Amino acid sequence: MFERYTEAARAVLVSSKHKASHVGSREIDTEHLLLGLLSKDQTLARRFLGSPWAADLVWRKIEESGKIGEPIKGPCDLPLSGTSKRALSYAAKEADGLSSFRISTEHLLLGLLREQKCFAAEYLHEHGVRVASVREELKRAPHKSGSEQFVREPAPPEDVVEQQNRVNAIFQSVRNAIAQGDYAKAGQYSDEERMERDKLRSLYQRYGLLDWLYTLISISEKSLPRSKPPKKAEEKRKVV
Repeated sequence: MFERYTEAARAVLVSSKHKASHVGSREIDTEHLLLGLLSKDQTLARRFLGSPWAADLVWRKIEESGKIGEPIKGPCDLPLSGTSKRALSYAAKEADGLSSFRISTEHLLLGLLREQKCFAAEYLHEHGVRVASVREELKRAPHKSGSEQFVREPAPPEDVVEQQNRVNAIFQSVRNAIAQGDYAKAGQYSDEERMERDKLRSLYQRYGLLDWLYTLISISEKSLPRSKPPKKAEEKRKVV
């Protein structure tokens, strides 16, 4: 089943199994896949969720959901849940759709997004990540797993984290609007994102943070496609 998986994608599955075992789950569900995905491919986490440490917030969400039991002791061979199996099936289809024989981490992300009523998809939707915009972004610039190395600094204050999440959510709205061809709305979101980013920059300065470690992807006004204004109808000249 996993012959087509890249080394990075296989590492995600192994990590997901460990995550599920750690929380006492008897099967590998989509929250464990998402946790493994974001922790093993921090480049992907940063690209689509705005932070290489996005797995930390997923773990917090799992804690809040109460899906944590006693860790399973000793070696165990946990099966995939039904939703996880469907998500992986979608991942294979997404790889085919992007003309890739190998199934890698970006395809796993798309697969989780397509299994709409699962923990992973709901979490990603809450953070502004949509399957159409991710797919278009990957067509524009293919993903390179593990292409960046990150060094963790002390966690920023809570108000900084909240503002980071707000900026990232607005930016995802920009992406979604562009994917839908609504460039006017994309421009409005971009203006809003710029104002919120200024607030974030002020917080960085107040706390003396190295903001390059927490940079969120930005779209400048010039990079947004503009719809062409309608041409004025030329007046016909009367021939005397």
